[in-house]
Amino acid sequence: MGLFEKKYCDLCGEKVNALTRQKLSDGYLCSDCKHKLSSLSSGWKNRTIADVKTHLEQREQNRQKYSAFVQSASAGTNEKLVVDFNNRKFYFTIGRDFKNSNPEIFDFSQLQDFWLELGYTTLQDSDRDGIPDEYDRYDNRQGRNSGFGSQFDTTNSFSGQNGMLDVPLALQPYVRDTNTSSSPQRISSLKAKFIVNHPFITDISMYVDSSIGTVRNELMRAFDDGMQLMRLCEQIRNGMQNNMGYQQNGMPVQSNTGNQQPQQPFNPQNSAAIVCPACGYKPDGNPPKFCPFCGTTMT
Repeated sequence: MGLFEKKYCDLCGEKVNALTRQKLSDGYLCSDCKHKLSSLSSGWKNRTIADVKTHLEQREQNRQKYSAFVQSASAGTNEKLVVDFNNRKFYFTIGRDFKNSNPEIFDFSQLQDFWLELGYTTLQDSDRDGIPDEYDRYDNRQGRNSGFGSQFDTTNSFSGQNGMLDVPLALQPYVRDTNTSSSPQRISSLKAKFIVNHPFITDISMYVDSSIGTVRNELMRAFDDGMQLMRLCEQIRNGMQNNMGYQQNGMPVQSNTGNQQPQQPFNPQNSAAIVCPACGYKPDGNPPKFCPFCGTTMT
């Protein structure tokens, strides 16, 4: 009887589908009610129907927080992280919550930790000399030029055990690299991770770039996005805006107060030819005096 017994949603009373239902510690939610939960929440198998009701009440209160939210800064391509410095709140533009115009609003004090993680693609190494075929000029098996390829100047660099060799020095304190492979690899993705203090949400994960190709500029753009996110998170954690504001790209600019001069509007022609001579970084806005990745003078 228990195996084929019909089960009903403990929130709305409708019959639940065995494939789409949400199991709770003391009951079930149907598919429709399950999708009322925050897409960032987790651990519902160990929670109760009372927890669900509390959570949904908070989700309705969250709509009011979102309506009162006034954006003053953002970081990352497509504004992955958005901040309201005046009200000391932030949210992430990911998941079902954001698509439904009710992203979870967090207080500054709820951000506990943040970091970046590297994703890798293993490269073919036919002669097992530690140099992938696409970079290898010499075939050790034949004792002659390989004919594999020689793309050092046009591609993203490759790594063995330590992918941190490819990461700009300024970004390395934020990267937690758990890769232990000894095979030659290339960085192929960059993910941002966040730990928050919330009764129903523990950790948040988002891709800064889910598919980094072989062109080195793609890697640098991903690192640039990652740096913007980490710097804005530092501001959130420190809880201070002071006289520091942010452009839409998350890079700091001095607020226009006192005797400070207003920032000049961005002119694309100003940076069209500006590229870091050392690492190839190309700014999207007004070119900085020094490269944010390697420190090389750019202007």
